[in-house]
Amino acid sequence: MKISIIGGTGYVGLITGLGLAVHGHDVICMDGDSSKLNKLNNGELPIFEESLHELLKEATDRNKVVFTNNIKTAVRESDIIMIAVGTPESKNGETDMSQLILALKLVAGYINNYKTIVIKSTIPVGTCAMARMIIKDNLKNPMIPFDVVSNPEFLREGNAVSDFLNPDRIVVGVDTPESEVVMKELYRTFDAPMVFTDTRSSEMVKYACNAYLATRISFINEISEISEKVNADIHAILQGMKLDKRIGSHYLNPGPGFGGPCLAKDLKSLICFAGKANAGLPLLKAVLERNGLQIKNIIDYVMSELKDIGSKKIAVLGLSFKAGTNDTRNSPAIHLLEKIADTKTSIHVYDPVVKNLEEPLHSRVTFSTNIMDTIMDADCLIVMTEWPEFKELNLEMVYMMMKTPLIIDTRNIFSPNKAYHLGFSYKGIGITNPIFDSIDVSLKNII
Repeated sequence: MKISIIGGTGYVGLITGLGLAVHGHDVICMDGDSSKLNKLNNGELPIFEESLHELLKEATDRNKVVFTNNIKTAVRESDIIMIAVGTPESKNGETDMSQLILALKLVAGYINNYKTIVIKSTIPVGTCAMARMIIKDNLKNPMIPFDVVSNPEFLREGNAVSDFLNPDRIVVGVDTPESEVVMKELYRTFDAPMVFTDTRSSEMVKYACNAYLATRISFINEISEISEKVNADIHAILQGMKLDKRIGSHYLNPGPGFGGPCLAKDLKSLICFAGKANAGLPLLKAVLERNGLQIKNIIDYVMSELKDIGSKKIAVLGLSFKAGTNDTRNSPAIHLLEKIADTKTSIHVYDPVVKNLEEPLHSRVTFSTNIMDTIMDADCLIVMTEWPEFKELNLEMVYMMMKTPLIIDTRNIFSPNKAYHLGFSYKGIGITNPIFDSIDVSLKNII
């Protein structure tokens, strides 16, 4: 099939376009960002994502993908037009629909025969109905038929290529038999369950999934805080929880809170449009509030340990919101730095992929070219992202290099007992103080 992706150099658009291309479809990735188009036409990637370069090479080698800024060609030469533009968070938490509305108007102006318009962007419930009205109002020929379909994406940054090529499920919202036939043909070569429903239910699926995942993260972080207060160990607790088939293991890792471009944004959007529908929202609001406490608790601990913080050096490892990506949008590390940057402390940062930040934060921190320069003479080491190379750090060497042996391990990548026995003051998430562990052992020996 012939497919165009509007917003085809963005995260969702590019991975979707390349993924469909290697499945044999002819894909046009259309975008107005000339710098990204130039990179892609030269075989370079505008984003960092595992396995994406191989996917780009396969699609281009097979001549199945074209990168262009010509929207007229993209629309007229395609059977399916996928819209994957950004729907960012506005100041009041609602979804900013301006890019989507503009894309719909532009697409409508070039429709010359029946088209299936597929919305990949995350959108509030009812948007497909609005999209139909926008397209209808902007058609050059009002007699040309078209359908609007909801097809939410479920891509995890760092695993997005695998997620697209090997999906858990494909969710499609359709309102006509014709569009259902088209979508079945589009995904005919994918080995995954297909869920067909109406557009409103399909739009809601993405929000329901992300709200649930966010809830699990906030839940385990709250359990972790309780565990610290009562001297229980979150590792043992998780071992007991994850073996329960009703609970499982996904999204139950304590940490600095959920970040990235999706969970918080989608949760706020859901709260906004659900509130307008007069739905009760105490749980969702609590999930968001709990997430905000994570960074506050970390900063409170830093302040309590480093009394004269203005004269200290803080080393921060990891800037992306998770390992495997260079995305710093809504990253807990960035929220942490913004708070600490208000003090006069010296902040040194290292991330294997992220090498710059937006101003004014960029000027307030010192980027190191390697981990050791970051750690040297530091009074506090804060691990914010679980990059593999951080897990391989030699703690004996780290101890000798630091001025003050204080570790705040928000990803629980180090052994607390090893850190304690080396002489570190160690703070994990939901980790018991090793002193209590040693007392428990001695008591057992006495008994």
